[in-house]
Amino acid sequence: MSKYLHGHHASVLRSHSWRTAENSCPHLLPYLDNPSLKVLDVGCGPGTITVDLATRVPQGLVYAIDPSAEVIERARKHTAEKGVTNVRFEVGDIFEWQSLDGVEEAGFDVVHAHQVLQHLQDPLGAMKEMKRLVKPGGVLAVRDCNYMAMDWWPEHPGMHKWQDLYIKVAQGLGAYPNMGKMLHAVALQAGFPREDIEASIGTWTFSTPEERAFWCGMWADRTVQSDYKQKALDSGFAKEADLEDIAATWREMEKKEDGWFAVINGQVICHIR
Repeated sequence: MSKYLHGHHASVLRSHSWRTAENSCPHLLPYLDNPSLKVLDVGCGPGTITVDLATRVPQGLVYAIDPSAEVIERARKHTAEKGVTNVRFEVGDIFEWQSLDGVEEAGFDVVHAHQVLQHLQDPLGAMKEMKRLVKPGGVLAVRDCNYMAMDWWPEHPGMHKWQDLYIKVAQGLGAYPNMGKMLHAVALQAGFPREDIEASIGTWTFSTPEERAFWCGMWADRTVQSDYKQKALDSGFAKEADLEDIAATWREMEKKEDGWFAVINGQVICHIR
């Protein structure tokens, strides 16, 4: 995660904090039918999904990890504000789970990761490690977007410039920005039989004035203020003027009365037998 493309600028955390269990892991919710489940949330960020998951397993526990001490502290504050007590946050990496107190092989009913694998240089290795932590009868739930499949209206050349640049920069870091369409394939490589993999998609749509202000405004800021800016410049694929043009494009899209943006997320539920 040391090469995490976005970093933790306020513009990034603004979108991460918007996420809930309902809008970000609907594929997992049917499997939270036991209030005593033990859940591991990998790459939990500011903890909004984590807290939602915890409210669904009130007699259980959600153990959440993220490599960033900054966002773990934010997650702890959010949890305290919500009055949720069955959550444990720790700074941690899925590749170093053996160093985490309370994390054991086959120790969780559910392991969940949202928008994590796309940022890793070894997503298959991460999938294998997460698989090891699920007990027999449990599930591994993973969801990632597919930047190649993102779409918008009205057409704008600046949006294609944004999409192409983002994919190039991410791939230049050894990441997988189109991971959403590959999750089932990675699960197969990790040793799951095909009949034990449920593949589906989930979408985010931004079309109302409020939704466009949130999504487009967030990307305008992220393009020129987050860690992504420096990584894009360092990659050699963009200059400062390119990023300013892309940010301006997002501002234009925000103001379009007929504006529409869709995010396609691939999702898998993998069963451990």
